[in-house]
Amino acid sequence: MTDINAESLKQPVILLVDDNTINLQLLFETLDGQGYQLLAARSGEEALRIARKATPDLILLDIMMPGIDGYETCARLKADEATRNSVVIFLSALQSTEEKVRGLSMGAMDFLTKPFDPEEIIARVSIQLENHRKHQVLLRQNQQLTEKLAGSLGSGSGDKETHTDRVKSLISFGEGNRVEFKSTLRWNLKTNRSEKVIEKAWLKSVAGFLNSDGGALLVGVTDNGDIMGMETDNFDNEDKYLLHVNNRIQQHIGLEHAGFISYQLVPVDNKKVMLIECQPSPSPVFLKISNEEEFYIRVGPGSRRLSTSEVVAYVTNRRTDS
Repeated sequence: MTDINAESLKQPVILLVDDNTINLQLLFETLDGQGYQLLAARSGEEALRIARKATPDLILLDIMMPGIDGYETCARLKADEATRNSVVIFLSALQSTEEKVRGLSMGAMDFLTKPFDPEEIIARVSIQLENHRKHQVLLRQNQQLTEKLAGSLGSGSGDKETHTDRVKSLISFGEGNRVEFKSTLRWNLKTNRSEKVIEKAWLKSVAGFLNSDGGALLVGVTDNGDIMGMETDNFDNEDKYLLHVNNRIQQHIGLEHAGFISYQLVPVDNKKVMLIECQPSPSPVFLKISNEEEFYIRVGPGSRRLSTSEVVAYVTNRRTDS
C-alpha cells in the first residue's frame, strides 16, 4: 500500500491516517481504483514521517489518535515547509462547530464525519484535489509575477510609472468591496503615537480580502482620497517600513498565505503610498491576535468579523460554489 514507483508519482498522492484498521481499510477500498496513489499511516508520528518523504497532495487525517492527535499532527504538517501545502481533511465523529473551526484555523480544508459514506469520501476528495491543483497554479503564477516585478524594478524599466497610474486609478475609483484606504500603518493621528489598534485595522482588511474575492489596500491615503504618504508613520526609512509590513503579515496572517499577498511602496505626487494587493486564498485565513484567531470577510467598503458558526457556514458555502 505504501510502495511508490515512478509511474504512480504522476498520480495525486493521498495519505490515509487512522489508528483504526477497519476505518483505514474502508478508506483504502473506497479510493482504490480512483486514479490515486494511496499511502497509509496508523499514527500521527508515522504520518509525519511518510508525509515528509512523499509530500502528499492530500491527507485524510483522523483526529482522535493515541500519541499526537490529529490537531497536533496537522499543526506540525503546516509548520513544515515540505508539507504545508498538502490539503488536510479531518476524519472525526465530532460534529461540534467549535471543533470544526479549530480544525479550519489550523489549516484543514474539510471534515468527513464518521461513520463514512463512500460516495461522500470520493466527492470530497475529488473537489479538494481540484482546488489543490488550482492553488498550485496560482502559487506558480504569483511567483512568476513576483520575479517579473523584481526584475522590472531592478532594471528601471519604467514600471514604477505604471504602478503610480494604478494607485491614482484606485484612488479615483474610491473605496468599495475590493478597494480600501488607510491613512497610516501604525500611527494614531489623534494620540500621535504608534498603536496596535491601527495595525490591526489594516491586517483585518488584508484577511478580509483573502477570505473574499481579493482586493487592494492603499496605506497612506485618507478616506477622502487625500495622499498622506508613508512619512506620517515615522519609520526611519523605506526598508524598515517594508520590513514592518512583512513581519506583521507573517506574524498575524501566516507565511502559508503570503504567496497571495503582494506589497510595495509606490511614488505618488512626491510621496510614497503602500499598495497591498490580495488574491483570494483557497484556504481559510484567520487573523491571529494575541491568543485569539479571528475570521474576517469583506462587506461593502469594510471588513466584518464572523462568529464561530458563521465561519463554518461561510467556508462551506464558498467551497461548494467553487
